Amino acid sequence: MKRALYLFALLISSLMLLSNASAQLEVSIRTTQTQFLAGESIVVGVTITNRTGNDIILASKGRTPWLDFVVKRGNGEAVSSVGRGDFAPVKIGAGQTMAKSIEISKLFHLKEQDTYTISAVIRPTGDAANGFVSNRILFTTANARADWSQKVGVPGSNGLTREYRLMNFTNSQKTQLYCQLIDSKTGTSMQTLNLGEALLFRKPQAAVDKVQTLHVLYLATPEFYVLARIDINGRFLGRELHQRGGAGDPKLVTFGDGSVKVSGSVLYDPKAAAKQEGKIRNISERPPYTYN
Repeated sequence: MKRALYLFALLISSLMLLSNASAQLEVSIRTTQTQFLAGESIVVGVTITNRTGNDIILASKGRTPWLDFVVKRGNGEAVSSVGRGDFAPVKIGAGQTMAKSIEISKLFHLKEQDTYTISAVIRPTGDAANGFVSNRILFTTANARADWSQKVGVPGSNGLTREYRLMNFTNSQKTQLYCQLIDSKTGTSMQTLNLGEALLFRKPQAAVDKVQTLHVLYLATPEFYVLARIDINGRFLGRELHQRGGAGDPKLVTFGDGSVKVSGSVLYDPKAAAKQEGKIRNISERPPYTYN
């Protein structure tokens, strides 16, 4: 009870201080890249520094969130929202900085190919007409041609089908491999997953198993292949690292029972590799000569 009263009093004092504040909150945003594949997850990092000289609490008031975003297309048109950011109250001490990561693609419709700008707005007093505005970031979303695709039925449904697509997209001078799940009825993207950086001088392999899970095997580094798995609902099920065996490059093989496995590889165990590396290092640390 005492803590609740303290937080309430701190909130009231924060609002009083901020009502007359002038640039006492520093707000900035950033993204890890400026080019995205249309439909993929876009995360914005928000940093807030408290320059008021006092501890403050940022909290939403009614339907006015304390943290909001302004997203526009290249032609200046506002982008429609697809969800409401429900941000919990946060306390920032005097002189301290808080950082949050927000998946902005869950709040705004960003699945179309276009150029966008985004800025963040902090409204500490709950006044929708006033707030502290961050820098503005420009980014683009683009489409990519599918290198592989396959339509599959949805288990337990009556004729419902979906389509797996594999595509590559280059951003920041790195080629990333993507998996996209398409609703065959509407043609819209249900999920777009970034599987990671890929070396395309070895063509990625794909196969669907008996429960309609997609298996993707691709070369991630000159030494390692990655096996990634995605289910029929677009959920990422995990990845494994494989190294070449004694008979050339690893391959995806579909067996008669409908299972899919990697053939011709050695499964990489990071814990075992670290243990072995420790043994080798210990031996190397021995002196070159021993004396009785």
